[in-house]
Amino acid sequence: SLPHWQVLAAKASHWALYALMLALPVVGWALLSAGGFPIVMFKGVNLPAIVPASPALYAWLRDAHGVLARLLFAVALAHLSAALVHAWIYRDGVFSSMVRKVRPRG
Repeated sequence: SLPHWQVLAAKASHWALYALMLALPVVGWALLSAGGFPIVMFKGVNLPAIVPASPALYAWLRDAHGVLARLLFAVALAHLSAALVHAWIYRDGVFSSMVRKVRPRG
């Protein structure tokens, strides 16, 4: 059984990871739109601009994208660190419950 604060921290980190993985591409799309750059997804498939071209907005979104990227890295690193603490130090079964057992074929 985990302490309450660890349960809350795990839930918060999961929500933060999902929110950041959604926010980063959207902010990146807005960043490119504000810079007047085309957003090419596939050959011949372009995404429309979601914000007007604006140098001031481009600068703000560039900074926001950088902050969000660093935050995603920090949250992912903290999440990985916590998982490894459970695997190597606590040995409480939390890590093994997250990792699917893969059986070799044959």
